[in-house]
Amino acid sequence: MLAPDFCCSKPVNEDRPGKYMKSIVVLGTSSNVGKSTIAMVICRHLHRQRKRVTPFKAHNISRSTYLTESGHRIAYAQALQAWAAGQQPSLTLAPILLEPFEGSMVYAIVGGTSFGRIPRVECVDQHREPNWALLKSCLSQLKAQYDVVVCEGAGNPVDVGIEGGDLANLQVARFLEANCVLVVDGGRGGAIPHAIGTLELMEPADRQRIKGLIVNKFDGSPELLRRSLDWFEQRTQIPTLGVIPRKQELFHHLTPIAGLTQRITPPPSASTSTGRDHNTLTIAVIRLPHTASFADFDPLEAEPTVTVKYFQPEDTLGYPDAVILPGTRNTIADLKVLQASGMADQIRDYVAAGGTAFGILGGYHMLGETISDPEGIEGIEGRHHALGVLAVKTVIVGKRIARQRGAVSVHPQAGLQVSGYELHQTRTQMIDTNLVKSIFDEAGLGMIDRYDAVWGINLHGIFDNGPWRRTWLNRLRQQRGFKALPTGIGNHRMQREQAIDQITDEFIPSLDFSVLFQD
Repeated sequence: MLAPDFCCSKPVNEDRPGKYMKSIVVLGTSSNVGKSTIAMVICRHLHRQRKRVTPFKAHNISRSTYLTESGHRIAYAQALQAWAAGQQPSLTLAPILLEPFEGSMVYAIVGGTSFGRIPRVECVDQHREPNWALLKSCLSQLKAQYDVVVCEGAGNPVDVGIEGGDLANLQVARFLEANCVLVVDGGRGGAIPHAIGTLELMEPADRQRIKGLIVNKFDGSPELLRRSLDWFEQRTQIPTLGVIPRKQELFHHLTPIAGLTQRITPPPSASTSTGRDHNTLTIAVIRLPHTASFADFDPLEAEPTVTVKYFQPEDTLGYPDAVILPGTRNTIADLKVLQASGMADQIRDYVAAGGTAFGILGGYHMLGETISDPEGIEGIEGRHHALGVLAVKTVIVGKRIARQRGAVSVHPQAGLQVSGYELHQTRTQMIDTNLVKSIFDEAGLGMIDRYDAVWGINLHGIFDNGPWRRTWLNRLRQQRGFKALPTGIGNHRMQREQAIDQITDEFIPSLDFSVLFQD
């Protein structure tokens, strides 16, 4: 329980409706301190006060992405912040996306243009000037259109290794003449020394922009923390704007913004205390080295009767209720990993024993008979044997498809409206029309085998569609003898909105943002 003086919510500049307010930059002492969440909460708080607010992040290193209406990919965390602000996600909010690839390589998408796989240091050292020109253009547009721009920083603002090329933190604050808040992870030892070290490495003019400290994820002694904060405030003259207790259960529906640790290092055999009943389905997701987006599985994780477990290719699969191969940025390389690790054989045996397999985009193509890359687009030219559990074949082509799509289902139930987005460079064809059938009214969007056991879909976001998701889950539940779930539910975006509101309601009473908007 926090001390009463930590709870200090105040209204924000109620006397300035319709006027441009101070921009805010949310900085952190390191990655994973909660900058994304704090920025999201500020956006929703201001949106509730009828301010025209927008998020912004100069660049994001993320595997979880969202396709905007214009067909551009941005980090999913910025999409969540946009929804919190009552806005549609757009490229202007997050113009540079760096997807981790292998080692120090990233897949760089700058201003909607793909630069392919390049060393991360090249992004910092060789592209600084054109990247900064792009960022200034985006920031100028946003500042002209909105009352408040809430910017999320990246990493630490004074990282000496990249300080000269850092465009996401103090450079943004200087350009916007913004006030900044510094976020520390209160669940780790040394939070206050981390803050002091960060401030000491700042130039005096930049240090003046820091208007407050937020201690996030706190789970220690309030009395001991109060002593540390008193010392910090006396030394720096920077007030504490709030202390947020660690409440991981709040993020159950918004895992991309809470971090991917549970998806990166899962204990597959460990039993977890989720409070779910014995009628719970277990769905295994294979964590491929080049997984394209974990956001596809948020709707499943939000289901109270589903447990999602993430497996490394070298793990023992066992017999879950379903196994999912996610989308991937390098289908052939990940297929080779599945084959070398033995996971491909495990999935084949699992399907032969009556298990349900589900593939999304690249995962779908791996379930087929062959994947061909005649031009060597993914770096491994030739024709490659896939898992062979679905009678389709896939060719990797030069033309990239990136678009939002709507369709009507044929399976698992006819007539359900669904939406999602395509993002691939492939052409998939049936091998034998007697062995596969179309899942949707358009065959190119997905196939299922004749036993309704192997599913392949060319859409990200398919599980966001509530009635379709529940109908598919009910097929699994029927196999287990479980009672069917109601299918007349809303789509996942309704749960997402509720989750954003719940997190904001929990955070706001412990925060005082008013100082951030003072000139």
